[in-house]
Amino acid sequence: MPKLTSICLLLCLSSIGLLGCDPDDSNQRLTALKLAHVYEIHSPTHRYGTARLEEQLVSEGTPLSITVYPAAQLGNEAELLEQLVAGELELAIAGPSFLGMWHPPLGVFDAAYVFRDLDHMLQVAKGPIMAPHWEQLRQKYGVRVLDTWAYGSRHITANRPIRSPVDLADFRLRLPGAKVWQESGRALGARPLPVPFGEVYLALQQGIADGQENPVAVIKTMGFHEVQQYLCLTGHIQSSIQILVNERTWARLSPEEQKSLQAAVVRLGDEVHRDSLAEEAELLAQWRADGSMNIVDDVDLALFRERCREHFSSGYAFSELYREISAMPATSDTTAMQQANTAINTDQAE
Repeated sequence: MPKLTSICLLLCLSSIGLLGCDPDDSNQRLTALKLAHVYEIHSPTHRYGTARLEEQLVSEGTPLSITVYPAAQLGNEAELLEQLVAGELELAIAGPSFLGMWHPPLGVFDAAYVFRDLDHMLQVAKGPIMAPHWEQLRQKYGVRVLDTWAYGSRHITANRPIRSPVDLADFRLRLPGAKVWQESGRALGARPLPVPFGEVYLALQQGIADGQENPVAVIKTMGFHEVQQYLCLTGHIQSSIQILVNERTWARLSPEEQKSLQAAVVRLGDEVHRDSLAEEAELLAQWRADGSMNIVDDVDLALFRERCREHFSSGYAFSELYREISAMPATSDTTAMQQANTAINTDQAE
């Protein structure tokens, strides 16, 4: 609560600053930017994404340089957002459940089974449905969303196979503490258990939690496969993160620098998605071959999906959005991503 209060205060100050900022401030040139996030250096987000950002900017021919601070070097997610809003940090990465504290409809991204797969999630994030919601962040809080990156399809690990909601009865499933995550756990049929991310391994090892859920690459990076026997391919949440820039920082960049930064971030997002999928496929093949984990393929996705869609169809700030997104007809991946990239580039080019 103290962190939330601090963020709210900073948002108010930021809004005032946007309305009455010094006109000379926008004319001060920036050449060095800082980007911070909480993801480990071995995570796909950093390895395939932010670690390559400087190189991408060089390839764009821009004089901008970016120093990246991964692994919560400058603070946790709440602290990074405080710094971003205050203008002490130029760029940061946050998840939609956190941004949902500012604009509640954004919580829909972390509601179970709203998306079919990661391509569907990216199509929505970069398309016309979400454009007005990203604009709300920019207008109210001075935070611009440069792009949405895929974090991965989340699956449940356990010491017994999980194939249907019945198997999750009284199952202590570790999930992040945000309300939408806890509600997703209940919608799946589990007993959600909020445990700090850094303590999950120990909670699983000591039996405090019966299982957890994360993308395959995260499960490997954090060693959860060492203390869990089964990987159940539920794909219940198509997890995403948003790349954010302080709006006053954006205004101080030249149009060419804005274009280069935007292009670099979007291109890296595509690489993160592609390379993460390749890494996931490699890990699954390895675990199937060496027996590190028992892979449960025959999950009753239809039953899980029906239960979750009924749970989130009403009573939430994002329920209308949830119904609209989950009812979208399937589109070919190529067409969807072309439309998505066109939409975000057009919307952000001001």
